[in-house]
Amino acid sequence: MESDAVRKRVFRTIEKYGLVKNGDKICIALSGGKDSACALFLLAKYVEEKNIECEIMALHLNLGLGESERVEDICKEQAARVGVKLESVSVRELGIDLREIAREKKRAICSVCGVVKRYLLNRLAREKGCDKLATGHNMDDFLVFFFKNLLSKNYFWISKFRPKVEGAHEKVVCRIRPLFFVGNAETELFCRENAIPYLQSPCPYSRTDVVKVRRRKWYEMLYSCERFQRNFRYNLARSVVEMSGFFERGEAKEFRECRICGEPTNREICAFCRIRLS
Repeated sequence: MESDAVRKRVFRTIEKYGLVKNGDKICIALSGGKDSACALFLLAKYVEEKNIECEIMALHLNLGLGESERVEDICKEQAARVGVKLESVSVRELGIDLREIAREKKRAICSVCGVVKRYLLNRLAREKGCDKLATGHNMDDFLVFFFKNLLSKNYFWISKFRPKVEGAHEKVVCRIRPLFFVGNAETELFCRENAIPYLQSPCPYSRTDVVKVRRRKWYEMLYSCERFQRNFRYNLARSVVEMSGFFERGEAKEFRECRICGEPTNREICAFCRIRLS
């Protein structure tokens, strides 16, 4: 898929699912990688070309790991490239040491990192007055999540596999995924063809994480299917969106506010507070 085809597919996704509208204040989570960079570039391009009256800001979480300072510099370059304000937040300054928590809880650091990022991105986007949070999750990510949740019968999560997910609680910011129908290979090609800077080295912790290794195997399976079935991933992603509505009517989870921090959760104490305080 060429760069222009990627742009057209993302623009169609934005229009079909109403991801961007006049008056929006959109926060996009920037990690320094190709996917979030691609999402930022195309969101900004769409707003410019369609003359949408909305505000886009970028939010980066400095995780205090390895090359975090270099990653933050790349995020600054990405935001400057499209003229978007970047806010960088140090998780260490918030009193969060990912490596220490992972060591104390005897959990993979990727697991702890995921909980912290989901919590902070939602909270910070809301506190900055944003009504939508855009992420760079791509088509291949969601297809892998779909299969894994289907096999483990976590049907509730499949109900969230769509380009736009409204907040289930007043404190949950609406999620938008402009790259829902664009995969890993396509985002990499787009960034290279448009000279968009991005972090090319993988997270050092992902090399030893069994979950990450297995995920790569899933990606290999998806692309293998694509070789003998044209548009396999795209057509499957479209089917997943349709199926998500069926699962939504199944298991529903009632949200409440965490007894400790007041953020939304479906348990008495949210996952973020549990990993920090237990």
